[in-house]
Amino acid sequence: MKTKVSVQDVAAYLGITSDEIDSIIESTITRQLSAADRFLESTIGVDYDADDPRAQELTIMIAAEMYSTRGALSAKQESALRRIVSDFIMQMRLEQEGKS
Repeated sequence: MKTKVSVQDVAAYLGITSDEIDSIIESTITRQLSAADRFLESTIGVDYDADDPRAQELTIMIAAEMYSTRGALSAKQESALRRIVSDFIMQMRLEQEGKS
């Protein structure tokens, strides 16, 4: 896993304090970070730049989305989030292709 994002980063995004992180939350978020990393590898490229702040933000958003089962976003919020994710992925894919 090449992600530069920590369990604490995702937990903070979700509003989970460090005192609330137990072994179940930690293992769940760790698994979701791994899935987010693989998702970015498959959509952007295996050599995506894990130091890029957009990659880090995408990793956090993807892992948090997988973790979060509480409440639903409004259609407008969901659309805005999907647009940001799509734009970040497209930018990073084009930049990766430019390196080849």
